[in-house]
Amino acid sequence: MSASTAADTAAVRVRQIERRGRGWRRGWRWITVVALPIGPLSITVLRGVLPYWTDDDPRAIAQAVIDNPALMTVIGWPSLVGLPSMLLGVLAIGFVSRRGAPLLATLGAGITFLAFSNWTAGGNPDLLALTMGQQGYSVDEIVALSTAMSESGIAAATGGFWVVGHIVGMILLGVGLGRARIVNWWIAGALIVSQPIHLVAAIIIPSRLLDVTLGWGLTTLAFTVVAIVIARMPDQEWDPWPGEAEPTAKAV
Repeated sequence: MSASTAADTAAVRVRQIERRGRGWRRGWRWITVVALPIGPLSITVLRGVLPYWTDDDPRAIAQAVIDNPALMTVIGWPSLVGLPSMLLGVLAIGFVSRRGAPLLATLGAGITFLAFSNWTAGGNPDLLALTMGQQGYSVDEIVALSTAMSESGIAAATGGFWVVGHIVGMILLGVGLGRARIVNWWIAGALIVSQPIHLVAAIIIPSRLLDVTLGWGLTTLAFTVVAIVIARMPDQEWDPWPGEAEPTAKAV
């Protein structure tokens, strides 16, 4: 085989690979569109119906879980979809912002992804309390084991990183969205302030209403608007290939 023939064969293979990749772009884009709102919406709904609040003392939390087994079971199942969707959503926001704000997109998506992926590495205290309660353990026994688990090195490290990481990461993602002009600054600003407000509503000035409206509620709003923007994007803007024109979708 001559050098020119080999080069022609390689070029044909490259074009075949490119056609296959381009053919999947619309599917990837619409999977992202569907997944983006699910993660923050599931957390918003969960926090709206929890039978306790995050500033309650451990005994009150354990008792509330034991007293509401059906509700806690219903809350637990959607997390099997909600958490993976949250992980996909933060990566998608980083992906769509990467060309306009590469550093912010990388840091924001990376930090937020790590925070959420390690969220339950130290154990799931609600599931622990529910299971122990169903097996007849007392509130004191549940609190003792939950406290020991939360004070372990792994739980302390993942819990601390979760608190800082998901707040800082969301702020960086919001700034990246605005800098990359994916959305208008009022939507980017909603994402920037949402998780600091969540921290205030969860611990500093406990308020369920504040959290589900201006905390996780604003996060859900921002993710939903990004999903709408991605739905309107041409495939070649969502995932451009060499030699393609890159039309710019209007920010929402």
